[in-house]
Amino acid sequence: MNFIFKLIIYGIFMNSSFFLMNLLLDLNSNISLAIRNLGEILFNKNICFSELINVINSNIAINTNSVNIFSIDGLIKGTLSLSLLNLVLSYSFRYIMIKVFILLSPFAILSLTLNSTSWFFKTWFKNLFSLLFIQNIVSIILLILFSINYSQNNLFVKILYIGGIYSLIKANSFVREFLGGVSTNISQIVNNFSNFKL
Repeated sequence: MNFIFKLIIYGIFMNSSFFLMNLLLDLNSNISLAIRNLGEILFNKNICFSELINVINSNIAINTNSVNIFSIDGLIKGTLSLSLLNLVLSYSFRYIMIKVFILLSPFAILSLTLNSTSWFFKTWFKNLFSLLFIQNIVSIILLILFSINYSQNNLFVKILYIGGIYSLIKANSFVREFLGGVSTNISQIVNNFSNFKL
């Protein structure tokens, strides 16, 4: 009787799992949006990646007629370009993984019906929560990056840019170590894949 009751209750939750996921995603998006709106109020800037790229490109200007990749400016610009590419790939992978976890939500909820399969729900929820929590950490990092005065165009400011991009890349590692979950760090995924032996 207990099993049938659990099956009915979790069956109802399973049937509304996409609605529940929509509520969870909306809540997470609203938290992230509130952090970014706070930054817009405080710093009068749009707190997002495209604005960060515009700020970086406007403050690190390299003469395109004579690009020397071995100069300090060339090395910094190259490092920032590669880091931004890594960032785009990592967050694209994160987006896809969130979609996969949303599609798995009915099965994860249904796994709660048996004690022997309830581990699947716990693992699924921990991974999904860590992927969603990264968005809030990234919003806080962007808020901090836009709070720094970049008006002086010196070497220290350029290194701050690299540090900021590096912290955005490492946000995933921080959340994974703090909460557990799936890695969306592209270099780590490639390394794990190359170490995989059949």
